[in-house]
Amino acid sequence: MRRRTFLAQAMTMAAAGATSFAPLAAVGRPKVKITDVQVKRVRVIKELGTLPVLPGSRTPGRAYRVGGDTVTVITTDSGLTGIAQGVSPAMLTVARQRLIGADPLDVQQLAVGLYSLAGGFNPTFGGANIEIALWDLAGKVLEIPLYRLWGGRDGKLMPYASQWTTGTPEERARMAQTVREKNWRAIKFRAHFQTINDDVAVVEQTRKLMGKDFIITVDANQAGEAPDGSNQGEAHWDYSRALATAREYERLGVYWLEEPLPRWDFDQLAKLNHAVNVRLAGGEGSRGVHEYLGMLEKDSLSIIQFEVCLIGPSLARQVATLAGAYDKPCVSHAGFGPGVICAGHMNASLQNAVFLGPTRGAGPTWELIHEPPVIDIEQMWTIYENPPHLDKDGYMQLPDAPGLGVTIRPDLLQDA
Repeated sequence: MRRRTFLAQAMTMAAAGATSFAPLAAVGRPKVKITDVQVKRVRVIKELGTLPVLPGSRTPGRAYRVGGDTVTVITTDSGLTGIAQGVSPAMLTVARQRLIGADPLDVQQLAVGLYSLAGGFNPTFGGANIEIALWDLAGKVLEIPLYRLWGGRDGKLMPYASQWTTGTPEERARMAQTVREKNWRAIKFRAHFQTINDDVAVVEQTRKLMGKDFIITVDANQAGEAPDGSNQGEAHWDYSRALATAREYERLGVYWLEEPLPRWDFDQLAKLNHAVNVRLAGGEGSRGVHEYLGMLEKDSLSIIQFEVCLIGPSLARQVATLAGAYDKPCVSHAGFGPGVICAGHMNASLQNAVFLGPTRGAGPTWELIHEPPVIDIEQMWTIYENPPHLDKDGYMQLPDAPGLGVTIRPDLLQDA
């Protein structure tokens, strides 16, 4: 079978399979209808502090806290609710117009058109959060966790502690030691220094302190016109620097190098991908299947890394199917708010995930922004009644409750 034919069939099956889950509902089950869509605010429990700005950044340091974010809440006549990160007033208006009175099992049909307002990388405005809340509801209606609904079997994942700032090489190595003492087995650093020597020193000193078994990934944040596309730092890489850095990381056993060049430069990324043995990852800022198809056809990346809170679960599953046709593994990027939990369910459901828990290899599967004490995921997740916890072996078990499996403490929800 030709690749083009296979791709067409795979995409058709992926789309058809995600359209509606009404046939899965038990015979005689009352039909559930959506009654309202609201945005609530989670009461602030604790201030955790402010992280320093990145070198050369024009954006202020960000304050972190337990609570304080907004959440979208979709309610139904059955008493079931679906949650996701908050959305803008414009998106809330559209969601109410399209969803009230509808059956949440028609999740993909309902999601169509919600992305037309996205207008760039602004997760509080786009439709992905509405779709995530619908999937949460679908799982609750069908009484099944999302990773099982999407075809997964094992909800046990290895998270990696993703770092937001840079610090000095010595500070980053000590941070790796800090998280390892709490049973984390993997970390992701920002390669965001002005010189290649410091970018290499971060990994070199960490490897010396932690040994060869500690898993290190590195994010160069070069995908946008400015790193991360949001003016965070001024360390711009050209191909020569990306190549030299990647070769050093190869020597030091880095598991993957993320976004080493602009995301649209498929040819240069492919050249780099073929020149080094360290895996290249990327795709978190890509918005359509055409972008992923372009990087796959060029063999620009080793690992496809989509952002489920940007493109939504339905499109993410189609991208994963497409990547599988090219024999490429996938991993969902970090996510926002309850979307972080959604990303975990997505990773646990993919046949071509980077890793599928302890029964199918051991390695970094679930990105969690964790840079204690200011970004402490365990503290941040105390807003939930039943959050996942890291076990002594460095794994987290996704909740087996239906849908996302987590519930925000009712006493913390306030009018936005």
